[in-house]
Amino acid sequence: MYVDDEEALLNIAKIFLERTKEFVVEIAPSVTSALDILQHNRFDAIISDYQMPEIDGIEFLIHVRSSLGSIPFILFTGRGREEVVIKAIDNGVDFYLQKGGDPRAQFAELAHKIKMSVERNQAVRALSENEERMRLALEGAKEAHWEINLSTGRTYLSPRGYEMLGYASEEMHQFEGLNWRDLAHPGDIAKTNAILQDYYAGKSEFFQVEQRLRMKNGEWKWMLVRGKVVEYDENSVPIRYVGTHTDITEQKKAEAELQVAKKDWETIFRAIGNPAFILDTTHSVIDANEAVLTLTGKTMDEIKGEKCWSMFHKKGKDSYPEVCALETMKRSGKMETEVVEAEAYDKVFLTSCTPVYDDNGNLIKAIHIATDITENKRLERDLTENRDYLNQIFSSVREGIVIIDALTHKILDINPAATKMIGVQKNEILYHTCHNYICPAEHGNCPITDLHQHVDNSERVLLTADGRLVPIIKYVVPFSFRGRECLLETFIDNSERKKAHDELLAAYQKISEDEKKLINQYDELNSLKNTIHASKVKFETIIETTPDVISDITLDGVIMYTSPRSYDVLGYSPDELTGRSVYDLIPQDKREEADNFFRSVRIREPGLISIDFPLIHKDGREIIINIRSSLLFDENGSRIGVRCVARDVTEQISSLKALIEQKHQIEQLVEQKDLFLTQLAHDLRTPLTPIIGMGPLLLEGISDPDAQELITIFLNSISYLKKMVDDILVNAQLNRIQSLELFETYDLSDLIADAINTNKFLADQKELSMDNTVPVGLSVSMSKPYANLVFRNLINNAVKYNSPHGMVKVSASVEDETVKISIVDTGIGIPQAILDKIWDELFVGDSARHDPLSKGFGLSIVKKIVNLHHGTIEASSEGHLKGSTFMVQLPLVKNQ
Repeated sequence: MYVDDEEALLNIAKIFLERTKEFVVEIAPSVTSALDILQHNRFDAIISDYQMPEIDGIEFLIHVRSSLGSIPFILFTGRGREEVVIKAIDNGVDFYLQKGGDPRAQFAELAHKIKMSVERNQAVRALSENEERMRLALEGAKEAHWEINLSTGRTYLSPRGYEMLGYASEEMHQFEGLNWRDLAHPGDIAKTNAILQDYYAGKSEFFQVEQRLRMKNGEWKWMLVRGKVVEYDENSVPIRYVGTHTDITEQKKAEAELQVAKKDWETIFRAIGNPAFILDTTHSVIDANEAVLTLTGKTMDEIKGEKCWSMFHKKGKDSYPEVCALETMKRSGKMETEVVEAEAYDKVFLTSCTPVYDDNGNLIKAIHIATDITENKRLERDLTENRDYLNQIFSSVREGIVIIDALTHKILDINPAATKMIGVQKNEILYHTCHNYICPAEHGNCPITDLHQHVDNSERVLLTADGRLVPIIKYVVPFSFRGRECLLETFIDNSERKKAHDELLAAYQKISEDEKKLINQYDELNSLKNTIHASKVKFETIIETTPDVISDITLDGVIMYTSPRSYDVLGYSPDELTGRSVYDLIPQDKREEADNFFRSVRIREPGLISIDFPLIHKDGREIIINIRSSLLFDENGSRIGVRCVARDVTEQISSLKALIEQKHQIEQLVEQKDLFLTQLAHDLRTPLTPIIGMGPLLLEGISDPDAQELITIFLNSISYLKKMVDDILVNAQLNRIQSLELFETYDLSDLIADAINTNKFLADQKELSMDNTVPVGLSVSMSKPYANLVFRNLINNAVKYNSPHGMVKVSASVEDETVKISIVDTGIGIPQAILDKIWDELFVGDSARHDPLSKGFGLSIVKKIVNLHHGTIEASSEGHLKGSTFMVQLPLVKNQ
């Protein structure tokens, strides 16, 4: 940015500097305007005159240094006094350049100073950023860095290093000249010296050692120390070292705990009494405990590498057995247990395999433990033989026999005679409670377990599967069975003797059942009564708490009921309104309308009706009530009145009226604005037209290139002003019209070709590729005054905001009687935050998309024209530097 109160010099300097193609110059005629520009834009350098009205160049320099920091600042002035130069240097000026002499040499020197100051500032900034990144990286990694200079005796440790050792930053002087051996643990010095010697011998690019350093409180902290020599003296003796410290104390603690756990596991594994292996995934033995060596009679060396099945199964077997815990575990991924016969030792083992995985979740080995259950299996066989013998007796007797668990009263076994008497299969009754079948009335009163008798010999009943109660005589004695206390119960049928008793019992049972039915009916009636009462309470609660007034009114307008909210809305309590005519609350001029409402109630179809109606509040003011009513019927279906739900809407209606009035006023202001802009545009266009026409003639008479360039800038500004006036006129016209006239049918490819040709000069300057794939023959109907304007504006945007050597692609397709035109560019894109705003009048976007020559009418005009043609337009963009897409949809005109 160049700031100078001599506007002629500003323009000349801008031309000379920008002609080099290395600079883009923003000019400002005063420090005040420059400060305003600096609030919205960033610059690589600032050039300023010294002597200017209001604020001089030195004051401007002071402000820049306080707000913008080290941005290059060049004082370019006609004043050459020594005190000005000294003051400028004292306040941080980068260069001081005096005006005068040959302009070309002067501006060449100015360009050179700008480049020097910018390059130097960029280098300083890059160095600062690199240093900051290094500091943040070390702090982020929680590492300390250090430096030892043997030639100066200086020792440096970063603040993170002091923190690791428990020192405060103000105590850092204690480390000046300190030898590293003064901090290191005595037991680690020899190891560190050996590593350093290997490093000096060139065996590694840097040295790394784990050692303990003494903290301020005297404790030792494990550190991983890395470093290297960065400077040697003339005799190749190291004099300067740099490196880092990393706290690995927790890592060392974890390693120690791991060693203890490993030792504990090793002790348990060796001492366990059951044979235990560690196997790889192919069944090869990796390790085994003493129990395995004792069982097999082999040494550890003989066992290692052997397949587990070769030791436990028949010789010559070349694979694992069909039942194998390891194979089952490999399929399931969890610990598995199997019963396996070891033929080599005539034993039966219960084997379990537990998987061991590496850090990546891969199975690497398994822990295989075998428990000898040979004796258990032998006992099972003996018990099975005894049970077969007893079962023959148990199954052949005619009396019912049941074995019952004395603690739970669950049936453990039952003979065929008992199941036949009960009428169920054996598997249907096992493990059911005995009282479900035998003496069900005696539950909790067992003579043996509850009354503690030694023997029970009594008359009881048996409950059959079909619900019959069979009289029995039963005999019960306690005994031990399979290690638990049981009851041995035998019984015989006693039906005949009990037949008479059963008949009497049945009669009594019927009476009892009838009594129960009566009780149940009474309970149901009582429950229904309670339900009705609860519903009534709930309904009354809803009515009393609702914000609306609920009222029941007869066909004659008499209020039968009203809810408590009537006091808040109308000022009357329910007692004041009940029995009163609703006409007392209706204004005199609205009572005829109320009569019509109550007459309609007598004949209208059932359903909900909503009306707004004025009522008189108790305090005399008139309020508007929204009333929603439905019909009331008696038990015969006859109409007896209406139920109304009323709400005060006075404030809502008042607010709605105010909004309608505001809308009308805004529409009038918009219309006045459009009329003013139209008149202003007409007044401006009249003098601009001859100026534009005389511009080329004026250029032909001037041969000086600089003057021609200045006149060209002037003429471009006039052309820009003329375009802005035209845009204002078009925008104002579109705001005033509701529909378009003078429609003609156009070939869409012709309109696109015209728009591309109109913007060809600007596209060629940017070396853009213009790709038009719109097929010939697609017809659209458009208003003649606006036919070309839509696509010229859209393609101008695509070219103007495109990147050099970019592309603009226009394509079209037909879908459902609609022509879809797509205009895609590879430019700077549109931020998501402003996609919905680009269609607004006078919207100019952010600094990246802002065109100084645009005043925000273009896309607003395009959208209005498209909408008036019954079409749509949308914009999309994936973000910065990812281009934009505009999609226009217009009705298709079919060729006749």
